[in-house]
Amino acid sequence: MTTLWTAPAKVLTDQADPGWEGIWTLTYAAGHAAINLGLAVPLGVAVDLTYAAMDFREAQDELEWAHPDLPARCAAVDLGQLDPTEGEPRARLIIDQLATAALHRAIALATTDLDVPDLLCLARVTPKLFTGRAKVTGRMP
Repeated sequence: MTTLWTAPAKVLTDQADPGWEGIWTLTYAAGHAAINLGLAVPLGVAVDLTYAAMDFREAQDELEWAHPDLPARCAAVDLGQLDPTEGEPRARLIIDQLATAALHRAIALATTDLDVPDLLCLARVTPKLFTGRAKVTGRMP
């Protein structure tokens, strides 16, 4: 069964928690969306999406290493298989929005009074989110 990603992704980006939980939820959703999009496109196109999903998963692993309780506390949202009417360009934009929302939350969290291990976690997570997003969008700032 395929689903449209636009509406649930909008809810996620708008309403995900502002802290660790939101970063984890958005990262989880972006990683699964990258894999699901990779299953809907030709193999040559799917390679970059697979690498992006790996980056998102590595970011998720770092979050879980620093905060092992996150998977039990957070919403694990999988947008499902891509509906063909949504199309690859729109799906890439949605993954971009999910990753950007996670990055914004990470940056906001970094400006709070965190202890050193949490700052180091964000220092490892943020580049993975950035490179995952870049692989999906094909652009670097």
